Amino acid sequence: MPGTSLVVPVVLWGKFAPTHCISCVYLSKDLKTLATGCYDGQICLWQVDPDTLHMIPRCLLVGHTAPVLCISRASIIQDNNYIVSSSEAGEMCTWDLVDGKCREAVKLPQVHTNMQAYHMCNCEDVRLFCNGYYPEILVMDPFSLEILFMLSSKQNPDWISALHVLRPAKRKDDVVLALTTTGMVKVWTLLGHENKHLEPIYENESKQIRTLNAVCLQCCSYNQRTVLVVCTKYWQIYDAGDFSVLCSYLAPRGERWMSGDFLAIDRIIMWSDAGKGYLYKLPANKLRGKNISNSSTPDNKDFHTQSIESDSPFLYCLLNQPDSKPLSCPPAMSFITTNRANAKNKSRYLIRGDSEGIVLAWSIPEISPAQLDEIQKQKPPQPVVMTATLMTSLTEAWASMKPNPVGILDQIEKQEGQQIKLTASIYLPLQSKFVVGREDGTIIIVPATQTIMLQLLHGNHQQYNGWPKHQILSGHNGRVNSLLYPHREHARYDKNHLVSGGVDFAVCLWDLYAGTLLHRFCVHAGEITQLLVPPNNCSARVQKCVCSVASDHSVTLLSLAERKCVCLASRHLFPVTTIKWRPNDDFMIIGCSDGTVYVWQMETGHLDRVLQGIAAEEVLYACEEHEAADGTSEVGLANPAVHFFRGLRHRNLSAIRHATQRGLHQLHMLGAHTNNDDPHMQRNHNSPLAIQGLRTNPKDPESHILFFDVEALIIELLSEEYDMMSPGSLEAAGLISQSEYSRVANLTQSASPDAHKKIVDFFGKMKNKAENMEMIIKEKDKHGNSLS
Repeated sequence: MPGTSLVVPVVLWGKFAPTHCISCVYLSKDLKTLATGCYDGQICLWQVDPDTLHMIPRCLLVGHTAPVLCISRASIIQDNNYIVSSSEAGEMCTWDLVDGKCREAVKLPQVHTNMQAYHMCNCEDVRLFCNGYYPEILVMDPFSLEILFMLSSKQNPDWISALHVLRPAKRKDDVVLALTTTGMVKVWTLLGHENKHLEPIYENESKQIRTLNAVCLQCCSYNQRTVLVVCTKYWQIYDAGDFSVLCSYLAPRGERWMSGDFLAIDRIIMWSDAGKGYLYKLPANKLRGKNISNSSTPDNKDFHTQSIESDSPFLYCLLNQPDSKPLSCPPAMSFITTNRANAKNKSRYLIRGDSEGIVLAWSIPEISPAQLDEIQKQKPPQPVVMTATLMTSLTEAWASMKPNPVGILDQIEKQEGQQIKLTASIYLPLQSKFVVGREDGTIIIVPATQTIMLQLLHGNHQQYNGWPKHQILSGHNGRVNSLLYPHREHARYDKNHLVSGGVDFAVCLWDLYAGTLLHRFCVHAGEITQLLVPPNNCSARVQKCVCSVASDHSVTLLSLAERKCVCLASRHLFPVTTIKWRPNDDFMIIGCSDGTVYVWQMETGHLDRVLQGIAAEEVLYACEEHEAADGTSEVGLANPAVHFFRGLRHRNLSAIRHATQRGLHQLHMLGAHTNNDDPHMQRNHNSPLAIQGLRTNPKDPESHILFFDVEALIIELLSEEYDMMSPGSLEAAGLISQSEYSRVANLTQSASPDAHKKIVDFFGKMKNKAENMEMIIKEKDKHGNSLS
């Protein structure tokens, strides 16, 4: 919808909470906001009570198309409510936590697996240090998502598996410590004036150690001499001076380490893929540094008198899950140290999110040295077992809501006495109808306005029995996957036709008004996944067709007029991801998930060619250029921006010069066109209501978002009010002249950006005239005189 309109969204979630398989968790240091990313690409924001840790789901951020791998804060200021997220597809987004808007988005060729926010020297705010499936370390601005500079490797470059940024004591520079997948430790020193225009920044030191595929590298903030390196099978403590191994510990049987951190000089916390936390005390005689004598170990004065048991780490506390239910996939866990302004002591929490959408939080206990001695003296030693401080989920939040979240077809479910999952939907604004496909194969057609009134508004209308009856279309044997109303896409289609595709391999053609099944296409050998219409400039025969895509990797053109299949493209080896059109050449270009492109002739159904690699990319780029071509004097020519970037890629100066000239010419023509024509007349008429289906997971029932365009709604209401008035009623009351009435009547027929302002001015004039008439009448009553 245009940005000049005020659009109010309302979500009808339904009675079932959306699936939320958590892939990463982030808890703000002020304990007010929890963000959980999931494998479906959404991010859920939870409002947290800092005192009780009670969590309420507040907002669902939809923007990523792949699993969210990491979430980080965007500023050192606690009141700066922004976070940065990164997905498996290289997408990065900066989110505003107040209103949930995406303030900045970018897609990079690099995929981050870890982002660390760090406040560098000579910088006003934090920078994001990112590592992942690439050999460099990217340093980015969290608000512009621009790569400021990158740290490269000169010796044995490889993917960076873990990194840590720290500032050594009594120094004004920053040190980046990183570990590659092959076990090469690298050290960079940053002075604060680095930028991407300088020469490549290479490591200052590097050393090979005996670790492979490390998942965590953490320096102790209490004693920078010790470094924790975590691999899936073991964790190790290293001396930062020469990177010699001080102590090592294997993972419990059947579990893999995920990460860890330091709790004190001689204490660490570890967590595994079983969703448990482990607290260890490190042997004091294995640690180095000037502050070790101040550690919590009571008997570290004489290292030589310690027992053999003290030479290895000691497990003194276990953070266990409430039940022993196995997890279907490794949970996402994070350790957080609070930084609340009013808190006397810093609190530390371990947060976990699992595949069921359940969030658990453990408060890390403070165990004194005396208690450690008591635990260690037991034969065998029994660690303290702590249960989760908090446990919540979206399902629990849904169950606690009074009244329960409503769905768009709740009134029909009450009549039928059963709940059937909604799987597809389409809104028809001109007919004011809402069409919903369900899991049992039925298609329900309901009046949209009355249905929304029943769900959102409480009043006597909910007791009425005179609402229009809904229609039920029965023809599919199983779930309805997709719906298409071709006339909405283009006026060349019959306005009575409705097309649906289901899990039963069939595409059904319906008469929307009569509710009858006109034809059943049985061409595919897999369930229908998508329905779309060809472009308007195709041949006359193809213009009467709809395109259907199925899970057997086939694509068909089905003629609604001839009631038969015109073209069957069924030789694709991988799922279909892209469909492009070249109508002038009678080509339908199909791109698959493996990067292969198939070129089909639409009229004859013959496979023209199969392309791979660079040739396949060039064909898809050419199709995008034709789609991006403008409809003015340069019909068929590509967007100048596309030509410009292709010229840069191929280093073709003539192509760059030509694209620049065309771009300037189009901007000049666009400016002249805008100046000559009224922009209010160019704006498309908006419907006051739009309904969009939302499904966060393929297994979830559809939720629905209602978009209310306030400006279009006001204009629609005024138009209906004027239509009900008798001609000349306003003039007879003396509230408006004939010319003003004509102007306002014309105003209600156009949806201009400043229509609201004009309507307010109009009613202001009416109000002034009414007040003047009221004053004259009062004067007449006061003096007893007639108006004449």
